[in-house]
Amino acid sequence: MSNVTTHYGSDGIVERILAAISDAKPDKINAAQLYPFDQLHGRELIATRDHGGRLAPSPTDRILDVGSGIGGPARFLAATYGCQVDGVDLTPVFVEASGRLTMLSGLGDKVRFHEADAAKLPFADNTFNAAICFYVGMNIADKAAVIGQAFRVLKPGGKLIWTEAVLAAGEPNYPLPWAVAPETSHLVDRDTLKTLFADAGFHIDEVIDETGEHVELAMQRASSGIIPSPVQRQVNEIVLGTEFVQRRKNYIRSLSEGRLASLAIIVSKPA
Repeated sequence: MSNVTTHYGSDGIVERILAAISDAKPDKINAAQLYPFDQLHGRELIATRDHGGRLAPSPTDRILDVGSGIGGPARFLAATYGCQVDGVDLTPVFVEASGRLTMLSGLGDKVRFHEADAAKLPFADNTFNAAICFYVGMNIADKAAVIGQAFRVLKPGGKLIWTEAVLAAGEPNYPLPWAVAPETSHLVDRDTLKTLFADAGFHIDEVIDETGEHVELAMQRASSGIIPSPVQRQVNEIVLGTEFVQRRKNYIRSLSEGRLASLAIIVSKPA
C-alpha cells in the first residue's frame, strides 16, 4: 500500500459523517448535507463553488475529478450543474465511502468513482469536457505523468483546474495535512509547476494566487477564538482524525510566513 493510502486511509468514514449530521435519515441524505464534511481541500466549499463557476459545465458535459477523496467536489458539480462526473482516487476507503455517500444522496446516476492511479487513468483519449484536481499534487511524485494523463483524456478545448500548495520561501512547518515529513511531501515551486503543464501541451490560461484568501479565511475564523472553525474541526476529526487539526494550523502558518503559496492553475488543451 502506498504512502498516500496509508496517510489518508481510515475506516468508518460514512458512519462518522452520518452520525454528525443531526437531521440525516438512515437511507437518504442530500448532497448539501455533506458539504461541511466532504470538501477536503483548501478553502473547502468556497473554493469548490469558485472553481465550479469557472468551469460552469453543461448537463451534457462529462467531468474528471483527479484525487476525488470522499467525493465532495464531484457531488457538488453533479448536483449544481447536472453534469456527469468520474472521480479517481488511490485510497480504497475513500473510493468506498464516496460511492456510498453518492448513492445515499441520490446521485448514483451521475457520479462514479474508480480506484485508480492518476498516472495510468482507465479512460480513453478525448473522453472528458473538463477536469479538476484539488490539492492533490503535493502527494504526487510524478506530476508530469499525471498531468500528461489529464491532457490525454481531455477533449480538445477542455479545461483543467488544478489547485496546489507550492514552495515559496524556505521549508514549511511539518506535519502538514498531506504529509508528516518532507520525505512524503512532493512540493515544487510555481515556475516548475507551470513548466510541467506547458511541457504536457497545455495552454496556461490563468494562474491565481489564492494564498491571501486562505490566510484571510483563517483570520476570520480566528476572530471567534477558534482555530480551525467548528465546521473545519468536524471535517478534520470526523473524516481524517484528530491529528489533522494541528496539521491544518501548520499549513496556515506556513502560508502566513510566506513559506508556502496556494495556487489555482487554469489550463486548456488546444482545440
